[in-house]
Amino acid sequence: MKVFILNVKFKCPCCHGHQYRLSVFDVSRNNPHGAVCIFCKSVMKASPRSAVSMAHNTPVCA
Repeated sequence: MKVFILNVKFKCPCCHGHQYRLSVFDVSRNNPHGAVCIFCKSVMKASPRSAVSMAHNTPVCA
């Protein structure tokens, strides 16, 4: 079984903070992840350091 791990790091373009909240109510075309800065309420942008890794033969709990 192959498991993909998405490691997304968000950064606020206004205050450069890294703390955010996720909400399904904030999902839009401009904010597909629904991530909003907890300090200034701006839409978070994905950092270029985000990565996708793949784990092989990872046991999955049922």
